[in-house]
Amino acid sequence: MELAVRNDQYTAVDVGPAGPSLGDMDVYSGTAVKDGRNVGRGGGHCQVVHLEGGEPTSQCLITMEVEQGSLTMQSLWTRGAGSSLDMAVTGGTGAYRDARGIARFWDIATPDERVRLEILR
Repeated sequence: MELAVRNDQYTAVDVGPAGPSLGDMDVYSGTAVKDGRNVGRGGGHCQVVHLEGGEPTSQCLITMEVEQGSLTMQSLWTRGAGSSLDMAVTGGTGAYRDARGIARFWDIATPDERVRLEILR
């Protein structure tokens, strides 16, 4: 399943000293789009769990609802470490209750963001 991602809400939470620090979070939500129509919605957050050389590494969790159920995804992400992000599909509900697999995101936080879900059931 390949979908466009349209982010519609976002906030950055700076919990420590100003600038990148442990615990800082990006929180977001959006819509999944296929062939020009909305097919789902989702949201999640990335929380800084490690800093090295000023580069934050975050633990990211996302839940995406689609017509036949929801999918949960998880990964570590170092901002700027590449043009894509692979997340583990860790489970779901409905038709996806036993789901496992990979969700690959490209062009994160841009108008061209998209995801390819490779689901094993």
